[in-house]
Amino acid sequence: MLNSFKFLKNYKDNLTLAICILLSFLLISQSNKESFNNFRLKSLDFFSFLYSPFNWIDNQSFLIKRLEVLSQENLKLNLELNLLKNQDIENARLRDFVQLKEKVSIDFIGADILSRGFISNLSSVLVDRGSIDGVKVNFPVMSSKGIIGKVISVSDNVSEVQLISDVNFRMSVKILPDEVEGILRWVNDDYCEVFEVKRTSEVKIQDIVLSSNLSPFFPEDLPVGQVIGIYDSTDKTSKILRIKLFSDLTRINQVFIGLKNK
Repeated sequence: MLNSFKFLKNYKDNLTLAICILLSFLLISQSNKESFNNFRLKSLDFFSFLYSPFNWIDNQSFLIKRLEVLSQENLKLNLELNLLKNQDIENARLRDFVQLKEKVSIDFIGADILSRGFISNLSSVLVDRGSIDGVKVNFPVMSSKGIIGKVISVSDNVSEVQLISDVNFRMSVKILPDEVEGILRWVNDDYCEVFEVKRTSEVKIQDIVLSSNLSPFFPEDLPVGQVIGIYDSTDKTSKILRIKLFSDLTRINQVFIGLKNK
């Protein structure tokens, strides 16, 4: 008996391997029997919980990859949507300008703004049109809604435009329907004042402001803005009008330069 235990102790690893091999051959030989299939199914069912973590990891990996693909597609769609929005805005601007151009006898050329800022206390922008395109100093510059400034310097391919928002900018204007005249100057943001307006004039809120025939640089009847306030001057001899510009100077990306009066 003692020898048997000693034998098992010395050769237990080999005996275990032999038994496992024997059982494997036995199971393989019985693989077609229904009892073995039932046993295999029950075993798989019992140990199925071991597969759950691996299945969860596989699902998470698939979801992460799918999320990356969807994120890329979403980014692409957002870029396309922004492009369509910009094109829609540009089309609306051009439609407005075409209607404006039909009302005035002047040729225009479109230009993109290259940069904007304050240069030597001058509120101005640089545009991508120059003398090669027929642009000259003092030519009027407009958005699709109205006057925004005038050309003050020109090179071959670039021009500098003085904006209405410059403190030194002045322009002769008239107020419809009575065609009362005055001088426009900037106040802040998109607001201007028209001073030297006759005290006896019958100006009303929401009256339209246009360029007048007294302006040496701007053709007559170009839109400027709308009256939003009326005040008496300090000396009570004239009126001062508060004007809201038609153009938003902070959102202009494209302009139109008047080349010549027909």
